[in-house]
Amino acid sequence: MPNDEPVRAECLVATADMLQQLHLSEQDSQPFARLGDLAAVLVVVTLCLLGMFATPVRAAQTLDVRDGDTTISRISVRDQTRLRVDRGRVLDVIGDVFDAQKSPAGRIAVLKDDVDGEVYLKPVPPASMRGMDGSLPPGPLAGPLPPIKLDVKTDRGTVGLLLQPADVVGDTVTLRINGGEQRRAALASEPRGKSHPHVRGAKALTLAMAAPALAGEIPSQRLPGAGQELALWREARFVLQARFEAPGLVGESYELTNVSGEPMVIDERELFRPGVVSVSVRDLQLPPGASTPVWIVRQAGEDG
Repeated sequence: MPNDEPVRAECLVATADMLQQLHLSEQDSQPFARLGDLAAVLVVVTLCLLGMFATPVRAAQTLDVRDGDTTISRISVRDQTRLRVDRGRVLDVIGDVFDAQKSPAGRIAVLKDDVDGEVYLKPVPPASMRGMDGSLPPGPLAGPLPPIKLDVKTDRGTVGLLLQPADVVGDTVTLRINGGEQRRAALASEPRGKSHPHVRGAKALTLAMAAPALAGEIPSQRLPGAGQELALWREARFVLQARFEAPGLVGESYELTNVSGEPMVIDERELFRPGVVSVSVRDLQLPPGASTPVWIVRQAGEDG
C-alpha cells in the first residue's frame, strides 16, 4: 500500500500557509477578500482529506496465455470477478462449478453473460467459514482457501485457470489467448471428425495410469524403472511409480511429495519438457508432507 505521509505533509504545509495568509488579511478592510481566502482554505482541506482517505483502485488483470496452457491468477473471495476474453467470447467453464441441483459441493459459482460472452466468478467458501446468512463474516479469513482449477473454453482456444481465492477486491480478468489461430488452422486441415492421434493416445494412456482397472482396455506394456527418484525441486520428492508404453507414446506415473514446511502450489507447466505431450496432476496444492500422483505422457524415444 503506498505511503501517504508525503501527501499528508504537503497538505498540512499548504493549509498552514493559507491560514497565515488569512490571518494577514484580517488587517485588511476588505471583507470580501477574507471570505475568498476562507473558501480557498476549505477547498485545500477538502482535497487533502479526499487524498488521504481515498482507497486506491486496483487495475484489471490481463493474462497472456497460449491455447492449451494453464495460467495462475488471484480471485476475490468476497466479490464477483469478471472474466472476459480479448477479442473473443467465453463459451463454457468446466471444473468444480457450483450448482444447487447437480453439484451442491462445487467450490465456485459461475454466472454466464451470453450477450457479452463473459462470465462472473465467485468462490463458494466451505460452510465452516460462512456466517448464518451464508456469507463471509467481516474481518480476516479463518484460514487459506485451496486453489480452484477451471478449464475455460473460448472461441480463441481453451485454457486452464488456477485461481487462488484471496481477501482482495473483485476486478476484471482479461484472457489474451495466443496460438488459437494456428491450432484452428491445423484442425481445419485434418479430416473432419478426427483428432490428432497423439492427443487421443495421451488421453487414453493418462486414463489407464489414473484408473488401473481400465489399463487392460488400453494397448500398453508396463516397463521397468519404478522406484527411481528424480531431482525436481528442493522442496519436493519426485519418485517414478510406473512406466507404460503405448504406440508412439510412453506414460510415466510419479508420486510428488512436499518435503518442505510450507504449503506448495504446483504449476503443471513447470513439468513440461521437450517431447512431453501432456501433464496431469491430481492435487495442485499440497500441505507439508502431503503427496499427489502425477501422470506424464511423452513421445516415445524422448528422454525425460
